[in-house]
Amino acid sequence: MSNVFRLSSARAGGGLELGDGFEERFDALFDPRLEPAPRVAHIETPLNQEDPMLDELDRRDRLRLVEFVCSFAWADLEIKPEERVFISRLIRRLDLDEEEDLKVQQWLDRPPQIDGLDPTSIPSAHRRVFVESIEGLISADGEISDEERDSFEIFKQLLAE
Repeated sequence: MSNVFRLSSARAGGGLELGDGFEERFDALFDPRLEPAPRVAHIETPLNQEDPMLDELDRRDRLRLVEFVCSFAWADLEIKPEERVFISRLIRRLDLDEEEDLKVQQWLDRPPQIDGLDPTSIPSAHRRVFVESIEGLISADGEISDEERDSFEIFKQLLAE
């Protein structure tokens, strides 16, 4: 049985605490000035929390980004607490509204429908931020499953076409 964590982009206090140095490992994914934790050192270009590319995404692409990230969170058939924290921080950074938050909650309860997720429809100007966000998500728990790795490789190949 797993715990269910509700995420929100609301800036109110509270939230999930994971201890065991998770916050530092997570922050290393968003801050290029910090050394990444050994388990995620393979990430080539961590998503910078202040990345202006995130600001250039319109509302539709912001929600599409989170939908892709959530679909990758389900690649190994479970969403781990660290992945939920990553998604929570991402939606906070993207400043999603209440209706968009509800959609994200649905994607965390059940995987998004993959028939609506076409990587080739991502504008080329935004592909880097999608790749970096997904890299951050799949490495957030310190482990990359075979399913996550395979799905990510296919995703990158589709973007390269």
